[in-house]
Amino acid sequence: MKTSTYLVNIIALLSFASAGCAKMEFAKIVDNASLVVPTPSPSPTPPAKLPDHVYSDVVKSGNKQVDFLLVMDDSNSMLPDLKKLAASMSDFMVSLEASQIDWQMCLTTTRPLPDSAGVTHWGMPLTWAQYSPLAGTSPWVLKKGTTNMNSIFTSTVDTLQIGGTGSGDERAIKATYVNFQNVGNGCYRDGAAKSVIIISDEDERSVGGDITKVKAKDNPTAYQPLEAEDQPENLVKLSQSVFGDEVRFTFNSIIVKPGDSVCEMTQDQDTSPSHPGFVYSTMSNLTQGGIGSICDANFATSLNTFKDKIINSLSQINLECAPDLTTLTVAVDGQVIKNYSVSGNVLHFAAPLTEGTQLDMSYDCK
Repeated sequence: MKTSTYLVNIIALLSFASAGCAKMEFAKIVDNASLVVPTPSPSPTPPAKLPDHVYSDVVKSGNKQVDFLLVMDDSNSMLPDLKKLAASMSDFMVSLEASQIDWQMCLTTTRPLPDSAGVTHWGMPLTWAQYSPLAGTSPWVLKKGTTNMNSIFTSTVDTLQIGGTGSGDERAIKATYVNFQNVGNGCYRDGAAKSVIIISDEDERSVGGDITKVKAKDNPTAYQPLEAEDQPENLVKLSQSVFGDEVRFTFNSIIVKPGDSVCEMTQDQDTSPSHPGFVYSTMSNLTQGGIGSICDANFATSLNTFKDKIINSLSQINLECAPDLTTLTVAVDGQVIKNYSVSGNVLHFAAPLTEGTQLDMSYDCK
């Protein structure tokens, strides 16, 4: 009986030990020095953002040349103003030559002109009076170096048919538009800047296509809607298409300035009512041109302003858009410069860039 009890106790003890051993766990000892931690793959470097626009070119010698188109309003009320313009033009040309600008000039009017067969054409160049051009130069292309400019301008105005057929429908922008289209007329040289000077005491199509601007004493047909060739934006697009995006184009106006009621009343005392040049001033502002008053005692101040605008236009370039200035980089002959200003999408240099200068730019649009 004692032996049996003893065996039972031995079996129980072994069972307990076996059960205890089954539940035991031993921590694995790890040698940290033997661990190899994988190096994470580097994130790919995103490609650098390219600028929206990159420009690189050499300033051409043609940028020292300016081709002018003078557009005169030859309606009934304009004779005194045209004589005033003629008296100022020769001094204007002398000042241009002093600025070392190689210029030439054509002339047309704000109405269609008849050719030798009596067929009328918009923007047709007129022959200058008392002008003896050099061999190979057309008589309607006035050139730098001409000596008797005062008599040429005065005599040319005297020969105009003031108040001729169709002169009441003033269309300086349309006349310029059609003249630009006819590049075979000899008025324009490749690469030369283009500068239009118009003089009128009314707006495009008299009232600028705005029927509310018609006055009581106006001709019943004073209001005419503006057509595509009368629109300032379309003239800019045509200039870029015909002459190239890089060719400078300024449109300068001698007009009744919008808001100048004193000048308007003065001009209204003539044979027909005047109208402020709203469309013409828009055209001038669009091309960084000058705006002078037709009521000035003489046009010397206005023409000198135009001269400055012309010179400034040789020191600027039209960008594809208004640039983000934080991204704009300008280099001249490989050197980054900062002495420039930006107005809208026009970049103005502090000093004119001469021919042969390398110009490089890059920028993002705003």
